[in-house]
This record gives sequence, structure tokens and C-alpha cells, in this order.
Amino acid sequence: MVPEDVKIEINKNPEVSELMELFRQTDWAKNRDPDKIGWMLAKTDMSVCLRQDGKLLAYGRILNDGCFRGLLDDVVVEKSVRGQGFGTLLMKTLIQISEPLEVLFLNADPKMKGYYGKFGFSAFQGITMVRRKKSGG
Repeated sequence: MVPEDVKIEINKNPEVSELMELFRQTDWAKNRDPDKIGWMLAKTDMSVCLRQDGKLLAYGRILNDGCFRGLLDDVVVEKSVRGQGFGTLLMKTLIQISEPLEVLFLNADPKMKGYYGKFGFSAFQGITMVRRKKSGG
């Protein structure tokens, strides 16, 4: 259970350095460039931070058009507090702020299907495609 002194910050971006600490605990974001994270945060208008005693313990953001579509992205919880309800509080708050949107998409590891299913997400039987920027020259 999440302690009562956990503070929820909506649409207030964290500092780059503290978000990097969370990202370093992931496989998918551990090598992100801090300068690019700063740029990302400047362009983010829907986000949730969970803090305890000022420390960032969870973060998630929604890329969106304001009314039709949104993409839930960069959902991360500090390893030391996983399994204590922080992820659930984060997800419930993200879903709450996404209410103006008709559809909320989420790309996640298939092993997380059961977890995200608890929040109303289901497999999408459409065409998912990706175009990646070529690295190098």
C-alpha cells in the first residue's frame, strides 16, 4: 500500500537528473541522452510524478492531441518500491488525466498484458508499424 505522504504531481515535470535515475533502471530507456530528455520534458503536457519526501518514485506521460488520441509512454516506478501500489496509483492518475481523450494507446512488454489489463487496456488487433531513425551516418 502506498504511504499517505506520497505526493501526486500532475503536469509538473521532474528534473532531468531525477528522471534519468528512474530511466537507468529500465531496459528501454537506460541509455537516453539527458539533453534529449530535457527536450522531451519541455514538449510534454500530460504527465504524473509520484514523490515521497521530495524523491521521484514514479513517472508516466501521455503524448496526445488533446481530444482524440493519446499514447501512454515512459511509465516507470523506482525498483525499491515496486509491488507496493505505486504503479497502480500512477496508472489510475494517468487514466484520470486522460479522460478528455477518446482512445489511449500503450506499447508494453507482452509480459505486462495482465497488469495493464487491470486498467482496461486490451490487445489491439490492428496494424502496428514502426519507423526508426537510422543510427550512424
